[in-house]
Amino acid sequence: MPHLLTHEFVAELSLTGMGLDVLGGCYLAYELLGGKRGPLRTIAQATGYIALFFIGYNIVVGLRYAIVAASGMGILLAIEFRRAAINPTWSRERRATVLLFAFLRGFVLGLAGISIAGPSFGVVFGILSGIGLSISYALGFAPTQDYETKSKPHLSKHKVLASFWRAAVVSVAGMVAGLLPAAETHWVLFGLKLGMAAGTVSAMVSLFSPTIEWWIENLPERRLGVMGVGLILVGMLFQSVQY
Repeated sequence: MPHLLTHEFVAELSLTGMGLDVLGGCYLAYELLGGKRGPLRTIAQATGYIALFFIGYNIVVGLRYAIVAASGMGILLAIEFRRAAINPTWSRERRATVLLFAFLRGFVLGLAGISIAGPSFGVVFGILSGIGLSISYALGFAPTQDYETKSKPHLSKHKVLASFWRAAVVSVAGMVAGLLPAAETHWVLFGLKLGMAAGTVSAMVSLFSPTIEWWIENLPERRLGVMGVGLILVGMLFQSVQY
């Protein structure tokens, strides 16, 4: 066991602990500051989505990419779903917002790419991902078009197609970015791996997002506070490993 406790592993474990502390704090604040009647409802949603994104990205790509990508993607999805719940009609303003969120997701993916593959790769990857996602959203595959609340995980043909197109555009963006003169050859395959991660995570979120929305709507606020305390304690335990 001691040989597994490298400096890098301990640092990653500490970062994970800090993330759990933040997650627990959000749930605790959800109870203390008004619950679903206030803006912290969106924060509680975001923490659930961040956890889903983090699990998927960490399994397929790795911790460093997962921390950046999951944080940004979870927050954006929670805000977008919140807006969709308030204004379910497809107005011109909402269509413009959907395209804006597509580019914001490209920006997040670019930052995540920079964290592990350098600025050149990350900038091109983010720009191309934003363009590709905006095209797929314009064709009818935006996340908010699959917004629903159900107590059980649920997939549909449209959700599967949406996940496929997101995987495709992110794969193309990653492979093109990997062809840059400054990039190493293996980054082309890495770009394909990023697309696989995007598709996997998209499918996971599509499957469980109706349950998360239903859960946030119906879960007693006090129980969220208890969960928050538990997450904080686990986070503190992870951070204590370095000592």
